[in-house]
This record gives sequence, structure tokens and C-alpha cells, in this order.
Amino acid sequence: MPLSQNDIRALVLITGSKEPVNPRVLQADLGLRRETVSRLITHLVEMGLAERRGREVVLAGTPPAEAFKKLYFSHRASPLHKILSLRRVELLARLDRTPRSLETLALETGIPGDTLYGYLKGFLWVGVVSRSRQGKAYLFSFNYIVWPELKDFVTSLQEYQVLRLVPREGLLIKSYETSVLFKSLRPQDATFSSFSAYEDYGIELRLRDYYYTLPKRELSIQEVFIHSLDSAWESFQKLFCVLFYLKNRDKLEAIDHPMMKDLKAVLQGEKIKGYPTMEDIEDRTDLYDIKL
Repeated sequence: MPLSQNDIRALVLITGSKEPVNPRVLQADLGLRRETVSRLITHLVEMGLAERRGREVVLAGTPPAEAFKKLYFSHRASPLHKILSLRRVELLARLDRTPRSLETLALETGIPGDTLYGYLKGFLWVGVVSRSRQGKAYLFSFNYIVWPELKDFVTSLQEYQVLRLVPREGLLIKSYETSVLFKSLRPQDATFSSFSAYEDYGIELRLRDYYYTLPKRELSIQEVFIHSLDSAWESFQKLFCVLFYLKNRDKLEAIDHPMMKDLKAVLQGEKIKGYPTMEDIEDRTDLYDIKL
């Protein structure tokens, strides 16, 4: 759930206070009703930015809370409530040193063009973004020189939210922008992926570990394959990847992943340390009705 302007205003008050803040202080300073302040505090706690200590509220000891503290003390005079509220965090996460057009940013974020233009206009005013021109189009890039702490906070906040998806019994394999890949010895309320999803495509492995992704969603065969490549730490796991690739090559040929170069080289007969040999592959192809 995006941060509201009141969320940020409250977080600024909590961060700038030398003592734990009483909800009544937030209610008075923000001009909000008690119920609204209670929901606001709950949201900040859920986001990992604040924590309750009895009847008082303090800044949390999490990475995103620490990153916000650095941002606050570097830019305490700036309107942080206008820079970080609503879907601006999504936009800030996408902006980097590569100049992007309004149309590209709208496509990448899903934020409506008019709303996106308003966000960028506000960012320009406080120097968060730089603007250049290419033909008739304006291009926007993040201003790391002035706002490095802002980028650090946004990155830390998103990483923290994603990592919180992993169940206590799960072992994180990789975190992506909005999802995680993990494995567990026990069944979890999550979507099968990586090697655990191979059975849906004709390769039954009967592994001890369960491989999952969250949030729950329907996966494409390409996503399943990329997840398995990211899970392939051992040679036998890379053998599974090779078999899955061979069985579904027509749908996976265009996959762009660092392991694909070595995987294809092995299929050409090269011997690469940490990868299965052609003999290993040929021993398994008949089992899964795969033709080389």
C-alpha cells in the first residue's frame, strides 16, 4: 500500500523527535482524528518504518527506517510528504541514470500519463530529476548528485517489503523487484515455481525441497525457467535446466539470462566446470521423451 502524505508527515515528526512520540502529539500536530492517527501508525508499523513501545511510537530499527533517517537529516527542509506519497515511490524506483521518456515511464510503471506528468513536474521543482531533450521528447533521469539518500530509501523500502514475503521456514533464493523466489522443506501457501513447477511441463523430479514464488500468481513457462536458472546452484540442478530447455526449446530460445551462454555451449559438446556433460544429458533424455 502506497504511503500517504500524512504517513510521511507523521514519519518526519517521529524521526525528528528526540523522544518517543505519543499518538496525541501526532493527532495535534497533524490535525487528524484519533482513529486516523491509529490507522496511520499501524500502516507505518506494517511498512517497517515505525514501531510501538507501549503507548508511544518510535522509528523502527529496520534498514528502510534507517535510510529514511539519513534522508530526513540530509533534506529536512524539503517537502518529503510531496516527494514520497501515493505512487511516487514506484516512479522513483524506476528512475535511474538512463534518461527515459514520459511514455516509457508510463509503460514501465502503469501510472496514468497525466498523473505521471504531475509527479515529474514536482520532482523537477525540487531537483529530484534532471530533464533533457531528444528531438521533441523530454527525457527524465534521477539526480543522484543531489538526492542519493532518496534513492537509497526507496531501494531499501522496496527490498524490505519484498523480503517480508518469504515465510519464516523458507530460504530465500532471489528477490526480484516485486516478488521473491524461495525454497522450503514444508509446503507453503505460495505458487510453485522453478523445479517444483517442472511437472506441469512433463518433467517430474520428486525433489525433497519445494520451490515457490510470492506473491501468488499465474506464471508463464518463461518465468518458471528463469526461476530454475536462478535456483541452479549445483551441477545436477543445471542438468534439470538443460532438460527443461530441450523439452520446451521453442518457447525458451529467446530467454536472456547469464547462464544461457554456458548452457548452450554444453549442448554443443563443450565441457564446462560445474555443468553436466553431454553424457549426463543423454542419460536422461529418454526418461522424459526428449530428442536432442
